[in-house]
Amino acid sequence: MTGEMLAMWLIPVITVGTLVWRLSAKLTTMDAKLDRLEQENRRLRADLAALERLLSLFFDRTANKG
Repeated sequence: MTGEMLAMWLIPVITVGTLVWRLSAKLTTMDAKLDRLEQENRRLRADLAALERLLSLFFDRTANKG
């Protein structure tokens, strides 16, 4: 196999490998961001549920007094 033939095979393999590696790195970053968003979403839902309970207690007491 000559050097030119080796280069014909090696250059596309390296190019594809580099693209796959970069895509993998980006997907890993996106996965970490998604995990953070899911955690924040759970916290916000818990806060919203607590606020709803608090407001229902406040308005129930107000309605019972009047």
